[in-house]
Amino acid sequence: MPVTRPSLRGTPPSPRGAAEREGAEFRLDPSPYGNKEKRATWEARIAAEATTLAGAVALLLRWRADHAGDTIADQDDLWIEAQLEARVAVLRFDVMTNDQIRTETLTDEKVADVCRAALAAAGDIASDPEALETLVTEFRSRYRPPIMPSSPFMRAETELAEILMKARERNWYGQSLDELRSARNVVVHKAGKKKKKEAS
Repeated sequence: MPVTRPSLRGTPPSPRGAAEREGAEFRLDPSPYGNKEKRATWEARIAAEATTLAGAVALLLRWRADHAGDTIADQDDLWIEAQLEARVAVLRFDVMTNDQIRTETLTDEKVADVCRAALAAAGDIASDPEALETLVTEFRSRYRPPIMPSSPFMRAETELAEILMKARERNWYGQSLDELRSARNVVVHKAGKKKKKEAS
């Protein structure tokens, strides 16, 4: 009696020893995430206004200034800023030498001078945490790469942050939780219950 075997027609043979493919399928359609209209508007604006390095830098700095007070950036804002930064990073190679890129900011300043001035200013206000926070925030917003090369920016930012942390430490534990929240303009949506002190 003949043995009936299941049909394998339509199933391509696997190479001997080949591992089964794992993971998700490749995405061929556009990502469903993000505000497509907002991103498209900014893509068009970047294409129109960021045709030169000067124009791209001006647009990036204006974006950062307009969003300096944002505490949480949504994914579209992060995407837009990344597009601006990418355009600036590419365009600088059209007009600057490698040596200029290493030693000059895209705001026409010397990297060493900017870092030296920022650290000196921080030293002058080393006992004032609020003023230091403002200085560090402004330094980050204006000079974050690609405006300044990554290595000197990170070194200067680390030194500034160290000065700031030392200033904060002086009275950090001397403030109540309510005082800390007030100083940072914290909005409490739901507070936990405070533990009652046990009677001794």
